[in-house]
Amino acid sequence: MTPTERRRGKGLGLGLFPPELRLAVVFAAGVLFIFINTRPAALLLLLVGLSLFLANDTRDWKLAASAPLSAGLMLFYNTILSPASAGGYRWWIFTVNAAGFERGLVTGLRLAGVMLLSFAWLGSTPLPEIYRSLAWFKPGETWTLGILRGVQIIKREVVALTQSLLIRGLRWDSVIANIRNLVPLGVAIIPRIIDNAQKATFASQSHRRSAPKDDGTIAVSDLYVRYGADFPDVLQGIDLAVPSGEFLYLAGKSAAGKTTLLRTLGGVIPRVMGEFRGRVVVSGMATHEVPLAVLTASARYVAPDPFASIHGLTVGQEISFLAPDENAAHEALGVMGLADLWDRETTKLSGGQQVRLVLAGALASEARIFLLDAPMQELDPEGRVAFMEALAILRSRRPCTIVVADPFWRDLASYTNRVIVLEGGRLLAPLAPPDFFAETWLARCRLQSREGAAALETAGGSIPDGPLGEVVATLEGVHVALEGTQILHGVDFAARQGELVAVMGPNGSGKTTAMLTLAGAIKPQKGAVRTRGRVGYVFQHAQLQTVAMTVEEELVFGPRVLRWPEPAAKAFVMEGVAWTGLGRDTSPIDLHPADVRMLMIAACNTDLSTLILDEPTIGLDGAGIEKVMQLVKELLLHGKAVVIITHDQEIAGQAHRVVTIRDGLVERVRERSNSQEFLPAR
Repeated sequence: MTPTERRRGKGLGLGLFPPELRLAVVFAAGVLFIFINTRPAALLLLLVGLSLFLANDTRDWKLAASAPLSAGLMLFYNTILSPASAGGYRWWIFTVNAAGFERGLVTGLRLAGVMLLSFAWLGSTPLPEIYRSLAWFKPGETWTLGILRGVQIIKREVVALTQSLLIRGLRWDSVIANIRNLVPLGVAIIPRIIDNAQKATFASQSHRRSAPKDDGTIAVSDLYVRYGADFPDVLQGIDLAVPSGEFLYLAGKSAAGKTTLLRTLGGVIPRVMGEFRGRVVVSGMATHEVPLAVLTASARYVAPDPFASIHGLTVGQEISFLAPDENAAHEALGVMGLADLWDRETTKLSGGQQVRLVLAGALASEARIFLLDAPMQELDPEGRVAFMEALAILRSRRPCTIVVADPFWRDLASYTNRVIVLEGGRLLAPLAPPDFFAETWLARCRLQSREGAAALETAGGSIPDGPLGEVVATLEGVHVALEGTQILHGVDFAARQGELVAVMGPNGSGKTTAMLTLAGAIKPQKGAVRTRGRVGYVFQHAQLQTVAMTVEEELVFGPRVLRWPEPAAKAFVMEGVAWTGLGRDTSPIDLHPADVRMLMIAACNTDLSTLILDEPTIGLDGAGIEKVMQLVKELLLHGKAVVIITHDQEIAGQAHRVVTIRDGLVERVRERSNSQEFLPAR
């Protein structure tokens, strides 16, 4: 935990007390609300609540504004519905007199006091401490954790969607606008809550401790998998036998069925989504016949979206669910570079740090089978090295069966015993590693086998190297704190017309926060953000950004918000459909993650001066990367600025400038023109 995080929420108020005592104070205030019936007592409760709220280090003034509003409504309601027996002015069903006013005043004062005290409690008590204050009630411990984890998930979705709507042109600058914007927010978030509820249930059950089986074999026979009765089979007639201790590399083009096969082996299908026929036996257990806790104790599936695999509220709690003891937990975190983050909330981790945590949990577990779906795509180079070292340590300690699908094949080739290839939902004959890791098969599976420059030449030429235009987007001494944690400490950044800028740095360094601030999704606490024209942003996890129920509605959303003429909006949709190759009526929820990424790149490219792409190559095969880079080239030729947040050295090698951010500061800048590196002025 950082010093900034340690200080969060202390102040001079409730934060000084243990979580259990804070909860007791709030409970007592709730009881007092029922029994207080005099003006002095109600006023005293209000003063206590206001004092504790003001004493917090963090204060949400928008939330606090609801307290006097609620108090005013109670005063008005009680006044116009005064007791008729006390006389006063009467009209129709309404009566106004001093007795009603007094009752409304007392009720309003005590309500405002309790609300402010509750806000003080929420402001000084993170979710993990709320859990701590309730953990003494053992019968409800599982439910408490599940509810609080649900709150984390919903909060994440709301924040991401609100940022997405801001970036795409919706304004949140008035009460009327805020109410109006609740409609697209609600439409987008309801199906996500349902989807996340299923994933959270799987995560909860997969974190229950159970003794693993020593059998590390996998046997699949005549397997057919689909995601619903109205959907075609994704996998067809799969037969697969994996002996204990084998390292199996799973290859195939994007949407070939790799994730579906790993989900089926890990029990996600049919428990969370989809259905299958055939037989799947893992560690000697038919996956659909045994409790999930029993299956996952022996076979751990790591999903491409790490957030869906996390159940703990903090890093320490998450790893403790899976490791046999605390020493093993700390060791696994240390190997994956998270040793200092034991008390960090899991929702405050960057995407790469979440991946590190999930991998640390899998490696610390006592499972015999590991099903790894693109485990290295969101890791920085140091993270990939740490992961491969962890795998080596793990395999030296006990025999493990590993099935992995990941585009970073160079890191995995030396470990691989056998390669299987999925094509069109069917499994081809297995290959020896020397036969597969060669030009022909790599090209067939659209895995990058050449350097970035060669890939871009295939896409239609390298990045233009002509003179750059004027500055269109800048950060000047920007500081950002999120929920009391300081993220940026004075970032300076600029992008010019026709310029490609690569932003690099370790996981959790502040890259995404800096660029979201540039796009207007986060307000800086200090410093200036200046832009000429609109700035677009495509999220690292693009599925968090979708707001519509069909591809066509997603594409037309931006033009409608920006009030484009109807012919221009229709033309934009046609171009987007043609570029992505997706059906107009297809739901984004049902799309492959790579297709969602392409959809959001198309949907967000609405008359921008600057486009920011956060890890745009994640989930894409070679053909998809070439397609994205061709679009980047076209934007640059039209005088747009493009910023790519990436860990891909080959992509960064094509940028006009590479900006490295570390610990919330710009560490260095490298210019392509002369390959010169320099440190920013402090």
